[in-house]
Amino acid sequence: MENSLRRLPLSELSGKQFDVIVVGGGITGAGVAQDAASRGLSVLLLEKGDFASGTSSKSTKLIHGGLRYLENLQFGVVYESVTERIVQERIAPHMVHWLPFVIPAYRQNFLSNLKWEAGLWVYDSMAGLLGKRFHKRIKLDEIAKLCPGIRAEGLRGGLLYYDCRTDDARHTLDVIRSAAQFGCITRNYTKVVSFVRDRGDVRGVEVVDALTGEGSVKIHGKVVVNCTGVWSQKTQELSGKANVAVAPAKGALFVSPAKGALFVSPAKGVHFTIKRERLPLECALLVPTGDGRFCFAFPWYDTILIGTTDTPYKGDFDNVTVEDEEEQYILAAVNRQFPNLKLTSADVTGKFAGLRPLISDAKAQGGTTKVSRKHSLKLSEDGLITIAGGKLTTYRPMAAETVDLVAFKLRLDGIEAGPCVTENLMLGGWDGEVRNMEHIKDVFRQMAGRVRISAATADVLLQMYGRRAMEVAEFVSEYPELAEPISAAHPYILAQVVYAVGCESAVTLEDVLARRIRLTITDAEQAKASAEKVSQLMAKLLGWDDSTRQRMVTEFVASVL
Repeated sequence: MENSLRRLPLSELSGKQFDVIVVGGGITGAGVAQDAASRGLSVLLLEKGDFASGTSSKSTKLIHGGLRYLENLQFGVVYESVTERIVQERIAPHMVHWLPFVIPAYRQNFLSNLKWEAGLWVYDSMAGLLGKRFHKRIKLDEIAKLCPGIRAEGLRGGLLYYDCRTDDARHTLDVIRSAAQFGCITRNYTKVVSFVRDRGDVRGVEVVDALTGEGSVKIHGKVVVNCTGVWSQKTQELSGKANVAVAPAKGALFVSPAKGALFVSPAKGVHFTIKRERLPLECALLVPTGDGRFCFAFPWYDTILIGTTDTPYKGDFDNVTVEDEEEQYILAAVNRQFPNLKLTSADVTGKFAGLRPLISDAKAQGGTTKVSRKHSLKLSEDGLITIAGGKLTTYRPMAAETVDLVAFKLRLDGIEAGPCVTENLMLGGWDGEVRNMEHIKDVFRQMAGRVRISAATADVLLQMYGRRAMEVAEFVSEYPELAEPISAAHPYILAQVVYAVGCESAVTLEDVLARRIRLTITDAEQAKASAEKVSQLMAKLLGWDDSTRQRMVTEFVASVL
């Protein structure tokens, strides 16, 4: 199918030459690959795990301006974020949706309430939302409707403003598929073990297959871009050269040579989900945690997603887990806000922990909440480009700045790149017909009904795949048995497994159930229960023998938090 992600054998890449090799398949690497490929460059995107398996599947799932960053005077970050939020809603209309956010106003927090409202005036003015989705004060009855059971003692009303939610892993996949549309070659589970050099300059990578250990092969690239997030410093160590600052570009944070190498200050974020019937929110709610911070609680798929923590992390980047005390910290905050709710760990249906690659020009002081959310674009002495930091919302302008630098370097090799066009590249298979999006959705629902896909499944397919939901339904049209649910408790169907393997480079159970379908997050028990059925189908598609299949099930069940 169009723009499918086909995982090439490593042998087919051996000795190949690309204009740009992008290392890291999270949202930053995806954005750089899309931008570079759409400018007419030949691009290879490599990821040592699955696409979006790191930070980009473990965020708070928000495309937001960063209201709280105003407190730390990060006006540039907020302005870029609130304006980019509108771009994302336009180019990913199936996935980026506006959501009302509520800040409750309590009598004892009079000064804090004034500060929030002042911040919202700045926030909305930066976005140019006056008269559109401008914030407003709301009364007690409206808060009670949006947030049933909220603590009433001292509650005077609240503030309502707007930001957007998304599905971070599927958003990343959509960007990667857009890159593939322009000829980008992609390969997950491909680990870079060293750089290929030409007279001291980085001119390619040596890689091995991270699943089989097979390899190694050398792939040549005129420019190599390091987009590995919290692993950026480890990737730079393969280069072994000092970093030097390049001429500042819009929004970027640069570290001067005198201050040494780039510091990544990982911040750990913990989230969990509960069933909607336990907390039937009709909005996103800012929930104070009791120590001057707050977390979010908001509807996401068929759950309420709650998080996040924001604490420094010094452990194993590849094994980040939710500690009991972190879970209890968030549960306590929610229970204080909803006195009759009495949530316990038994109510948690799924949970995950991830790391944010925050950037500082020295080791973080005063905790991660004070660390800038700006990004850093750096050029090493041997030509390696590193882009790190930033946030999901601003991946596209970060990529544009990075590829501007790539284009500058390529001119030295006589290669010209076109201008950035990603602001107008639709995701999810949409094109100019997006103006007729509702009509196309109606056509799809009718098609789904004819092939016996339920209405609930049809709606979730549209939300996850956009116009490409048609492609999933085509599998069911050809093989009706693929309309069978993965789990009786959820609307996901076996056709999505076939689509994940055939069109989205999924090669493990975790790829399918954690990132292509978000069942491990929304219902971990059902994800584990469905592993046997899903593995049977994947074994047929990928040629697993029964011992391999059973091992995959065992490893997956053990990995679910």
